[in-house]
Amino acid sequence: MASSRSIDARKTLRKLFPTRWVKAAAMETGAVVRQRKVDPTVLFWTVVLGFGSGRQRTIAGLRRAYERASGQCLEESSFYQRFNAGFTKLLEQAVLRALELDAGVGRALRGHLAQFVDVLITDSTVLRLHELLVRHWPGCRTNHTQAALKAHWVISVAGNSRQSVKLTSEREHDGPVFKVGPWVGGRLLLFDLGYYGFSLFERIGRNGGFFLSRLKSSANPTVVSVNRTHRGRKIELEGEKLQDVLAKLKREVLDVNIEVRVQRRRYNGRRRTVRRVFRLVGVRDANTDKYHLYVTNIAPEDLGAEDVQRTYALRWTVELLFREMKQHYRLEDLPSRKPEVVRALVYAAVLTMLASRTLLHAVRQALGTTGARLKEHRWATIFTTIAADLLLLLARPPRETGVLNQLLCRLLLHEAPDPNVKRRSLLQAVEAGAHRYRPRLQPCPA
Repeated sequence: MASSRSIDARKTLRKLFPTRWVKAAAMETGAVVRQRKVDPTVLFWTVVLGFGSGRQRTIAGLRRAYERASGQCLEESSFYQRFNAGFTKLLEQAVLRALELDAGVGRALRGHLAQFVDVLITDSTVLRLHELLVRHWPGCRTNHTQAALKAHWVISVAGNSRQSVKLTSEREHDGPVFKVGPWVGGRLLLFDLGYYGFSLFERIGRNGGFFLSRLKSSANPTVVSVNRTHRGRKIELEGEKLQDVLAKLKREVLDVNIEVRVQRRRYNGRRRTVRRVFRLVGVRDANTDKYHLYVTNIAPEDLGAEDVQRTYALRWTVELLFREMKQHYRLEDLPSRKPEVVRALVYAAVLTMLASRTLLHAVRQALGTTGARLKEHRWATIFTTIAADLLLLLARPPRETGVLNQLLCRLLLHEAPDPNVKRRSLLQAVEAGAHRYRPRLQPCPA
């Protein structure tokens, strides 16, 4: 693929959120009744790109970022009052718009993942809040955090499916938040134990989807058949309870089919219980000498036992995303006792990530084959460094920022590619069948 070696950061970001769309949405949501001194477009881009002002994200820091970008001086109260229910609704609509535009801009999966339309990961992260918000978002750990909210995410590994974000209190369980429908068809969904449930797994299968999850340590299903035979003396597993034989096994890989009882949802006041067969894969850990157990509905001929464990490593994708947003995009900086301000700041961090990914995609396209060397963790550092300049680029007239646009684009094309040509991303390592992948995690700032 040829490389154009040229991008326009202003056009790329304004295509994501055109000025006309921002102004129309601001009027529709009530974020702006009539425009006076505060420009709604500049305010919108300020909360998206002004997060880098100061060591922490504060309303005062965002106001200074607005004044720097617009050239206007504002009273503190005038700026703070803009963070109302209408402005929060504007940011929420912007998140939905960006997530819709983001679907389908990824690439096809490779290797043993090529059989899936996409790989989706769902998880949640907890954000601590001011204790006076306990009525809105009650926390679980009331001994040190009385108020906390959860941000529930469904993210696409390959970028071929629509993603979603939902905010709830910390006390709301993860499982009921995730809704299954025909949209899961042909897709592989990865879960942690917070979403564990055989009824959920059965609904995914009925809708044509695939799942992969860790098995709860307390689960004790019945083994009905064996998918991998072993030579020599072996323990017969058919008809046995898993916990009765697990400690006796010496094989490195366990690949069997299990029968479980599934409670379906109530219909006409009745709740049926059915029996279903799933696949259980266990891979022995060399350090602990214990099995890592996974449950899935993917057939052995479609995904080998070793590939099951490698594929589950993709769950690191969502953990790395949470870390990126907290470390670089100030997701945890929520300095307010006002619910609408908290919601606005959370959506602002999500929009920062989406704007970052949009520009990343443009740079990858411009670099052609070299674009595969753009890693998200390196890109986040670069994007944070230039966020204030990007805000100027979008807030000031083009005649004033032409040179700045050229300088930024030249910087991105030069600095974004990873200098280590052989270093793989998490997805590339899994597709290549790498036995182990250890993400490069950097300690979060204090």
